[in-house]
Amino acid sequence: MERINLAKTIQESAATFCQNRIGDKPPISVTVPASVTDIPWPDRKLQELVKLFLYETLLTNDPDAEVTVSLRRRSMLKGLGEFVGVQPSYWLHLRISGRGVRLCESFIDGFFGDVGYQCTEWVGVAESESRLGIFNDTDKPDIRIVFCLDIGRSVRKFDFLLPVREPVAVLCGLQAQALKAGF
Repeated sequence: MERINLAKTIQESAATFCQNRIGDKPPISVTVPASVTDIPWPDRKLQELVKLFLYETLLTNDPDAEVTVSLRRRSMLKGLGEFVGVQPSYWLHLRISGRGVRLCESFIDGFFGDVGYQCTEWVGVAESESRLGIFNDTDKPDIRIVFCLDIGRSVRKFDFLLPVREPVAVLCGLQAQALKAGF
């Protein structure tokens, strides 16, 4: 199990983009709470996926349109764990959105595939511009990422929903600390 610092990964990707892009650059707004530091993940594929996806999003974005990146922890997403077939300790929700972002479903399939995640299913509703994709790690099929694509209206949103499983020893340690603190 690796420990991945997604906040650092996001910052590094944005910094690399700003150094490499010639000409005008889109404004970038990043919101990452201090409580979200590093997460347990089976390998470094997630870190590479986030880094490259954010870089590609910034690269294809209109330089006059802001890109917003936010990362937050969510304890429960009702019914999603059962639907996807995972029971995480919590979910991490990474959203990348902007008005000039130009990525589509077929690009996303190929992009995830290049990093080592295979799409098992895209789910959507007729006449809706929102789609939900479930991606499995090609080497470890029980590792899943949920990806939501919303290309409607003028703002496009890309949501990574990451099921995080804390090791039991860590959870027990946190519960013991909470009890000592009176929670």
